[in-house]
Amino acid sequence: MLDEAPAFEPVQRLPDGLDRDVAWWCEMGEARAVADACAAAAGVPGNPTGATTATVGGAVVSALTVIDFGYFNRVIGLGIAAPATRADVAAAVAFYDGLGLQQAAIHVANGAAPDQLPDWVAEAGFVLGGRWVKMWHDLRRIDAVSADRRIERIGAEDREAYGDIVMAAFEMPEPVRDFAAATVGRTGWVHYLGYEGDTPVAAGAMRVDEDVAWLGYGATLEGHRGRGWQTSMFLRRLHDARDRGCRLAVTETGEENDKNPVNPSYRNMVRTGFRLAYARRNWYRG
Repeated sequence: MLDEAPAFEPVQRLPDGLDRDVAWWCEMGEARAVADACAAAAGVPGNPTGATTATVGGAVVSALTVIDFGYFNRVIGLGIAAPATRADVAAAVAFYDGLGLQQAAIHVANGAAPDQLPDWVAEAGFVLGGRWVKMWHDLRRIDAVSADRRIERIGAEDREAYGDIVMAAFEMPEPVRDFAAATVGRTGWVHYLGYEGDTPVAAGAMRVDEDVAWLGYGATLEGHRGRGWQTSMFLRRLHDARDRGCRLAVTETGEENDKNPVNPSYRNMVRTGFRLAYARRNWYRG
């Protein structure tokens, strides 16, 4: 049985049968990965992305000051690491205001405490937006990786190629290349490139934290999609996570809905054995 996480009164109750430890890692695995990624980026000489973080109520508050883009200005784990307060929400808002950033997101996960948290976030000027599905995988059983895929673990010498794929595949602004590449070769992280011939066309990352793996940055260049790259990339990371002693893997992606009826990332996750933990509510400003 998975270890039990602290039990707080939930804002929105967890689905029946979902272990609280899994729910805790779904949020805090992501939060801790983002915090470490920002630390890596801030450690690049001159901090070209302007990466910075703070801790508020046990949650991670992150930002890239070189661009004002909500995906990188996020509060993760509020009400999960510890019960949130109205002052925590105010402190997160003050963090972004102090940096002159307009865009920001506060994630309010299932199981967050207290019940008033969404009201405080709304009062601070945030509007409820699209949800992200939080996914988890028990690593005791994993499908085999296709032998016809060349997926290589990479080191610092491949940072530029890795950053190029992530930036291009996600259609992100230029500074994202430096941010994504900063963790390549960093302790606790494992990065991958998938090759067609000698050309890298797909990428993925994994951060191992205690005995849990967070998977992120799964990306395939547009002309090479629909060929099973991300399915293979997920399976390779899952096997490597288990080999490194992990018992659990977590990740996230956008929820399928009327505006976005098909999310290939979500379907790849389900195809490779990930299970839905819950759909997290995201509040945005800017």
